[in-house]
Amino acid sequence: MFDLIEATVKPLMLNEKVLNVAYDLYLKAPQAQYPIIDLKVLSDRTGASLLECRNAIVEANQLGRFPNCSLQV
Repeated sequence: MFDLIEATVKPLMLNEKVLNVAYDLYLKAPQAQYPIIDLKVLSDRTGASLLECRNAIVEANQLGRFPNCSLQV
């Protein structure tokens, strides 16, 4: 039961601002095998820490978002 609640609520807990900017960077990245999201640029644009940005993208990736992306600092 707890797993079902967690699966429903967890996507809502992700940092929406970070993910929106990350998605924009993901779409603008050269479409190589692994599009690159620059965490420094993401952090500068959102005001979130590098770790916060990284964690938001990793969690979103576990939910099926940002497939085949690479992160760089």
